[in-house]
Amino acid sequence: MVLGGVEMSHCVHLDSGRPMMIFDSKAEARRYAKKCKRKHRKLVPYRCTRCDKWHLRTKLNDAHYRVCSCRDHRWRLKRAYLDRDEIEVVCVKINDKAGCEVVEVYECPEYYDVWHLTCIEKDE
Repeated sequence: MVLGGVEMSHCVHLDSGRPMMIFDSKAEARRYAKKCKRKHRKLVPYRCTRCDKWHLRTKLNDAHYRVCSCRDHRWRLKRAYLDRDEIEVVCVKINDKAGCEVVEVYECPEYYDVWHLTCIEKDE
């Protein structure tokens, strides 16, 4: 599928569920990112492990992830992080910002060497 001159893929945005733009090279993705600078967000290219093409993500969301078949408590697809060390850093950032332990990392029950974040249940 082509939309606005950019090819769309079967990979979808986690939040919106819309197809992601795909690029054949990192250079092509960088050129498009420069054209689409957003206020307070820098777009950076990354190679997708699912489709082996290039997508763009915000610099703010610096961990590489894909969407797997696992669902959260609202029945939305969960982010599946491919690097345990990266997701641990994200987990620490979230907990530091909250001022307490609110999320933790756990291994995906469906896929080997894939990680998720989950909310920590608070005992009252």
